Order: sequence, then structure tokens, then C-alpha cells
Amino acid sequence: NGVPPRNYDEISHIIEDSTGKTMHELFDSFDEVPIGSASIAQVHRATLRPRKEGEEPVPIVLKVQYPDVAELFDADLSNLEIATKLFAPENLEVAKALRKRHENELDFTKEAQNMRDCTRDMQKYGVEPSLVRIPRVVDDICTQNVLAMEYLEGVSLSDAIQQEQDRVAKALGKQDGDELKKVLASRMREHFENG
Repeated sequence: NGVPPRNYDEISHIIEDSTGKTMHELFDSFDEVPIGSASIAQVHRATLRPRKEGEEPVPIVLKVQYPDVAELFDADLSNLEIATKLFAPENLEVAKALRKRHENELDFTKEAQNMRDCTRDMQKYGVEPSLVRIPRVVDDICTQNVLAMEYLEGVSLSDAIQQEQDRVAKALGKQDGDELKKVLASRMREHFENG
């Protein structure tokens, strides 16, 4: 989070171009304000239009990739490879591996498959859904630039971390996680300065 989101017209255009369907065909509702935005994409809540008579609308989230991201990454990685060839040719394989990793990250169909694989593996070991719940992919909307998955109610990761820090802090007699972090930082600083 923290990256300014793109406007609804641009996002709806990406979804329609990527899926070949209009927003009206796809969704009963679509929240124009994203629930999160980052450097390569932003995430919106929506309600999937029922496919059959009598079905209920399905709440989902969509991760929509910005159209210029792949080109910008390609240009940056090409420049990195050129610089690596010139100044550190022994690291060229590292630069190529970085390119491959980013290309995979920019293909949301691969992310969807990773989610399916992770779900299957976690279920095989009895972890999903008893301890962890992975959202199910909505296959007919997933493309290289759009990832659709079921919406799950829950606590954000940052909130869960803060709650755990607060719990530990209170168990140690502190008011909250922030106070504990200050005490720990002070003790670490003192340790490094005074030995």
C-alpha cells in the first residue's frame, strides 16, 4: 500500500481488454476505490454476476496490473543486463535470473496457478482450511493482467502482526507493542554503544 491508485476508467479498461467482457457482463457491483495499491497493481472488491438463474452473486477481489509495468520492468532489466555485462560480467546469470523472476511475477496466470498449487499442498498436509485459508481463484476472469479470487473476511497481515506484538508486550508488562519496540531499541542501542 501507499502507491497512489489509478482511476476507475483506466482499471475498467484493463479488465475489459484483458477478459474480453464488459464490466456489466462480469460484475453486479465493483468498488471503484481500491482496497490496496502497489507498484505493479491495485486490488478492488467486486461482486461477480451470477452465471445461472437462481445463483447468488459471489464477492471477489481483483488484482489488476497496470498496463505499463511490464514494459518498464523490461527496460530496467535490459539496462541492468547491459551494465552487468560491462561492469560485472561474472554476475550476468544473476541478472538473467532476476529477469525471469520478475517476468513470472508479472504473469497473473502463474500467480493463480501458484495459489492452486499452494492450496492443494496445504490441504494434503491438513493445514488448509483448518489453520490457513487460501482464497479460491475465479478461473474464467484470470488473465496475465487480472487475477480474480474469492473475497475472504479477515484481519490484514499488518493488523495481525500488531495484535501479536501487543499481546507479547502485555505479557511482558508493557502497555503495547510500540512501547516494547521502544524499550528493545533502547536496549539494543545501549548494548552496541556500551558493549
